[in-house]
Amino acid sequence: TNGSNKQAKTNIPSNTKEQHEHQHLIDLANKIFDAQKVQDYSFLESIISKGTKIDQNSDTFYFENVTYPHEQPFLTKEDLGEIEFRYTHENNKDSIIVGFGIINYEDEFSYVVDFEFVNEDGTWKMNDMDINK
Repeated sequence: TNGSNKQAKTNIPSNTKEQHEHQHLIDLANKIFDAQKVQDYSFLESIISKGTKIDQNSDTFYFENVTYPHEQPFLTKEDLGEIEFRYTHENNKDSIIVGFGIINYEDEFSYVVDFEFVNEDGTWKMNDMDINK
């Protein structure tokens, strides 16, 4: 294989169905980043899991169906620099983590965002968005 083979670098499974599923979740996570910036509540409400709530007055997610329940304010344009996909990790067939690095070269900061998507009745929903600064 040559150096341009993104497959190995991105950790996406080689099995076509799984590969498609992981790519779908990467795309969904990117849409979630965009939706937070423009406060697209109807989209965000449509993709959150049963254990997650959104407070539209404070633009905050409440993740309750996780090991350590927490709230997470929406990530704004100011919070987000360059978004770089890092990895997917399958906890089990109904839970997949999608990790991103956020890098802001201008303000010299970076951090990690891990999304957990869970399969609810055949549909992938966001169950957690964990920020590691």
